[in-house]
Amino acid sequence: MRNKTNCLFAAFLTLSIIFLVPVVPLAAQGEKQDDETLTEQELKLVEAVEAARIKVVNKVIGSVVAIYGDDKQGGGSGVIIDPSGIALTNHHVIMGAGVEGWGGIADGKLYRWKLIGTDPGGDVSLIQLTGKDKFPHSELGDSDKVRVGDWAFAMGNPFVLTEDQVPTVTLGIVSGIKRFQGGTGRTGNQLVYGNCIQIDSSINPGNSGGPLFNMNGEVIGINGRGSFRDRGRVNVGLGYAISSNQIKNFIPDLLATKLTEHGTLDAHFSDRDGKVVCSTLDLDSPVAKLGLELEDELLKFEGIEIETANQFKNLICTLPEEWPADLTIRKKDGTEKRIVVRLYGLPYAKPRPRGGPPKKGKDGKEPTPEQKRAAQKRAEMMKLLSAKPGTIRDKKMNAKYAKHIIAKWKQQLGKSVDHAKRSDQIVLTETISDTKQQIGTQKIWLTADGRFRVEQKIGDETKTYFFDGKKYWRLADGKPKQVTKTQAKMNPAIAQATVLLASNQTNPFQQLGKLSLDGSGKAMGAGAYRFKVVDENNDWYYFWLTMYDNNGQQSIQLVKGCCEKDADDNSGAWTLQRWSNEKHWQIPKQRELVDKLHENTRLIVKTVSAASGDKADDSLYTATSTNEEKK
Repeated sequence: MRNKTNCLFAAFLTLSIIFLVPVVPLAAQGEKQDDETLTEQELKLVEAVEAARIKVVNKVIGSVVAIYGDDKQGGGSGVIIDPSGIALTNHHVIMGAGVEGWGGIADGKLYRWKLIGTDPGGDVSLIQLTGKDKFPHSELGDSDKVRVGDWAFAMGNPFVLTEDQVPTVTLGIVSGIKRFQGGTGRTGNQLVYGNCIQIDSSINPGNSGGPLFNMNGEVIGINGRGSFRDRGRVNVGLGYAISSNQIKNFIPDLLATKLTEHGTLDAHFSDRDGKVVCSTLDLDSPVAKLGLELEDELLKFEGIEIETANQFKNLICTLPEEWPADLTIRKKDGTEKRIVVRLYGLPYAKPRPRGGPPKKGKDGKEPTPEQKRAAQKRAEMMKLLSAKPGTIRDKKMNAKYAKHIIAKWKQQLGKSVDHAKRSDQIVLTETISDTKQQIGTQKIWLTADGRFRVEQKIGDETKTYFFDGKKYWRLADGKPKQVTKTQAKMNPAIAQATVLLASNQTNPFQQLGKLSLDGSGKAMGAGAYRFKVVDENNDWYYFWLTMYDNNGQQSIQLVKGCCEKDADDNSGAWTLQRWSNEKHWQIPKQRELVDKLHENTRLIVKTVSAASGDKADDSLYTATSTNEEKK
């Protein structure tokens, strides 16, 4: 549904056409028109359009950043996407400015910034501004909803005009979508603009890294390239913006402080006789081992029907290394096969050293401070671009952003998990089904202080597990036997209760170890933050938090947990659905035990009822045979 602002712009465009090309009856042609002024109603409509446009600009103007180097020289642009000061810009802006510098916003002040992570392949970097408790920010929109002809406005710092730090605004339309602009570098896979947005809003040198907004004030892209004349680098009405949805796929990796790589299948597809078929293939690649062969037809990629090889190339350009890509192929015999495989990383050529520390000149003079700073900047860039792609560069910074995302998740839950109003204990009565029918029942006890108990009955067999706040236990012949942390993580019943507790604790998963942001992931078919918890024995556990809901709105929710990243062991992974507030407890009333990257369902657990008690029954969580015998 079109928003009010777009409707006003549509009305404005219609009025413009009427005013510029008046329809004159044939009988009146050649006669002077007496009334060519706007009616009062038409004038009000034009004024409303103008007011709506200005309102949107004023709403977002404070989030636009003028990017400078440490010496306050140069000029690029960016946009703040989080009130903490996290901002987006171009990788090529960072290459010019360095790994830290100054950023100016419309309040007229300069703030320090520091690089978090960067994506040379897709020309995106994430930086952190500091010096303000809460920064103005803009939300990322859904670039898949962008249409040719939509109004769009660009903001930034062209030609370093923003001496007062107030950005320049240019208005135009979306001229094209799903465009491809080839890359640079020795391998040709840097600064690649795949599935990007083409606009005629003026983009000039200095606009790089700045936001492209829709008329709701949402960031639908980051401006980075333009088709300039050979001389003078003058805008010619052809600008290109990296789509916001591509950026969303990379944000978790960037926040994890990674030098990211874009993904590849190690396979190429070509158009043949109206089909898109596999034309080259590395036979040792994972996708080949999972069943892709030469001449296989590509039907779908990431849920999208593939019509041309170019379309596939555009789509895979938007995905990072290790993304669990989902493709459907048709074999020569007509059978169809679904493959889910993690993408390889496209390696970058290692940077060539350019000069060393500044040396004394022939006259024996010491290098100037500017020369020393330039040499230092080159060394910092060399270190950055020589880092191993896909690895965490700064563990301390990574831990900071892991906590930041968890805090946003807890903030979103808000009063629904108010500890002061929560009962000491909640008891869930549940059913267990396979994909066809109910096969058992289950009861789960959760306590406000972080203990749990699980009783499962499947067929004639009953299994009981519990956590006393420090150790895990199972009942064997009515007697408690300790379960190690590793065994607990691999036990589906214990893992399920552990994940349930996470949404209802101040520090989720704290009993499992040290938390870090592992990077970009996908859970239940959608992009997600992937976290990793490592204990004192270097054993791990993974969980996933969503980034956006089905409507493209920012929404952070726990959706998956497992002990192996690909859920390729017997323990599988738990997906969490149908979240509900039960007496100030957040409960996913449907959980599915799934296998592998396909997330094939093994078991379905549904909550039938939830009861609470003012005081937890301590005997349920105590590892003594006496208490168990009393039960």
